[in-house]
Amino acid sequence: MKKLLSSHSLSLPLSLFHSLLLLLLASLSFTSCTDKESDLGIDLIDSTTLYEGTVDTLYADNAWTEFDDSLQTSGTSFGIIGNYHDATFGSASASFYTQIALPSNANDIAFDSMVIDSVVLSFAKTQLFPDSTTTYHFHFEVKQLSEQLLSDTTYYAFDQLPVDENATFFNGIVPVTYYDTVVNLKLDSSINRVIRRSATAEDFLAETKGLRVRILNSSDEGLLTVDLTSTNTCLRAYYHYVYDNDTVSSAYTFLLGAGTAHFTHFSHNYAGTLFASGNPIPGTYRLYLEPLAGQRVRLSFDHDLKAFHTAHPWAVIHHAELLLPVAPEALAGDQPDQILTLGKSATNDNWFYIDDLINVYDLTGYDGTFHSDRGLYRIRVSQHLQGLLRLGLDPGLRIFLNSARHAAQRTILNGLSTSDRPRIVIVYSE
Repeated sequence: MKKLLSSHSLSLPLSLFHSLLLLLLASLSFTSCTDKESDLGIDLIDSTTLYEGTVDTLYADNAWTEFDDSLQTSGTSFGIIGNYHDATFGSASASFYTQIALPSNANDIAFDSMVIDSVVLSFAKTQLFPDSTTTYHFHFEVKQLSEQLLSDTTYYAFDQLPVDENATFFNGIVPVTYYDTVVNLKLDSSINRVIRRSATAEDFLAETKGLRVRILNSSDEGLLTVDLTSTNTCLRAYYHYVYDNDTVSSAYTFLLGAGTAHFTHFSHNYAGTLFASGNPIPGTYRLYLEPLAGQRVRLSFDHDLKAFHTAHPWAVIHHAELLLPVAPEALAGDQPDQILTLGKSATNDNWFYIDDLINVYDLTGYDGTFHSDRGLYRIRVSQHLQGLLRLGLDPGLRIFLNSARHAAQRTILNGLSTSDRPRIVIVYSE
């Protein structure tokens, strides 16, 4: 190129050359892309081709499935109610507990002089499981708590609060369809004595105590996921009063879910399943991920990591991704939306989100999402692996479902002795 554009080889006048060069640049501007650079299609490229270096693979040497017995469920944006059973994971049920609170801008309420016409408990529906397209006939039960649900307490999946058996505000079957966006429960008039009062916002919480909402086993089996941040999730009282001989009708909206203290209780019955003994399940052939405080996975790459560190003590990790292949029998169902990982401290029993989940890169596709074309989950672990190499060992990873608190999709991963087993693919230089 330098020879073609050198002053010795150009016989054109300089001004004519500049004109031709400007014309060439102008023609290129019409054919080049004018959109901003994007990562569209990045997942279609093998990630290892995006980096310069040597490719290697580390295989997991230790893995097992264990109970997820410490799932915090208070303060979530979504809730789930209902019951479900399958042959592999047994039975699971979900009950929802919530305060009834005044609107956030209300310091007190003077409702005792109002005539309440009806009270409706509403949930904004987001998902039905296992079949999102069918109609379920759910037998809802709504009871008042006999003990206050506290705002300053952290609640876990195993927590429960007692209910007042004489304060049942709803007990009936409601059809819920694919097309419904809101599920409405018209409560019994006995709810009136609970909310018809004058009180400060704080006293109102203490006096009303809260509600437990569940779906009884006598109805269709299924789970309803609700959006707790939606304004359609609320308790609305329709009332009237007389003013200057005129009857005035209105409605008062109480908060429940987001804006109040709330949590979900999960229970499991593993009778007749692989998990009935309560012991960890070795991950020789299969690893199990179940939501709703069910099952999670432990994984370690200690053997291969130490061997790699010995062979390449000065390795710099450019890219590393954890690949978790899904077992063939689980591929037919809907996969959970995302898998997350925690790393274990080498000095104590503390767990932490790995660096790659905290310091998010611009590249997409490596954040624990399912890749249907390859039948596996991919999780970026570049920074985490570099840290393990500095440490010289792998204390282990905890694998769990991001949607474990509000979605019922579960999956099964391949174990250590399968041909398509868990692994970390790395690109490094030294």
